[in-house]
Amino acid sequence: MTTEDATAAPSLDGTIWAEVDRALSGITASGEPSVQDVIVHIPRDEIVRGLRALKTDAALTFDYLRCLTCVDNEDEGMDVVYMLYSTEHRHNLTVKTHLDATDLHLDTATTVWRAANWYEREVMEMFGVRFRNHPDPRTLLMPEDITDTFPLRKDHPLAEIEVMQGEGMAFPSGEGE
Repeated sequence: MTTEDATAAPSLDGTIWAEVDRALSGITASGEPSVQDVIVHIPRDEIVRGLRALKTDAALTFDYLRCLTCVDNEDEGMDVVYMLYSTEHRHNLTVKTHLDATDLHLDTATTVWRAANWYEREVMEMFGVRFRNHPDPRTLLMPEDITDTFPLRKDHPLAEIEVMQGEGMAFPSGEGE
């Protein structure tokens, strides 16, 4: 193997990337392989249009929003993550969009999947991402008067305590392997 081969991007051959790329024609998107299939990166200003294209494309039909969550990259911002599934074609897709740390606003995906309603409300409470035009931005888990702390952010005051509480909780040596 040459040095060039070792640094080449992982191949998307044998995945649904070709169909995804076709469905997202006219939308800025890039793909990378993942454990289940493909991770697609779509810019925030095109995310809803991209999600709608993935849902309505006959060859893909991502009709099920399995999960919508967020990844805190601290000073680098947040990635909002959509995990999609096609009940017709039985394939998975992960879609990510990046938000800068100084602008945690994104258009709502409730216009694509009604199930995004609760997921977005949870991400709003736990990470502080605001979804423009969300139909029901009430809190789900936190008291309504707590709007300045986000429990799943890495800078949350209790994050360090939670990590310490988890230390030593792994299987003792030799077990679970």
